[in-house]
Amino acid sequence: MKRKTRQGEVILEVIRSAGRPLTPMEIHRRASRRSPRIGIATTYRHLKDLGQSQQVVGVDYPGQPHRYEWADGKDKVHFACRACDKLFALEDTTENTPPAKAPKGFEVQGFEVMLYGTCPECE
Repeated sequence: MKRKTRQGEVILEVIRSAGRPLTPMEIHRRASRRSPRIGIATTYRHLKDLGQSQQVVGVDYPGQPHRYEWADGKDKVHFACRACDKLFALEDTTENTPPAKAPKGFEVQGFEVMLYGTCPECE
């Protein structure tokens, strides 16, 4: 079992309070404001530990850095702003119904929905 550290708690709180998936650099920058001595290697180490303990989940956005968000157990749809490259988590309204029907013989085990456009800040 990993021991809790002040830096680890700061990183976890940054992710929990972000309201959207963040890149490791965004997490590090925000955590550094609260605990200036956090190094980037420490940030990556804690992200790895938090992922292994399933407290955070990774979000892939093609062509962009990996992002992390709080693992709250809820399915999410993501919105990618094409102007600022920020990624936002939206409430999942798909009710576990894939947006397309799989061909005969294929078994659907999950799906992801990504919406693209412009966020309110970039509008």
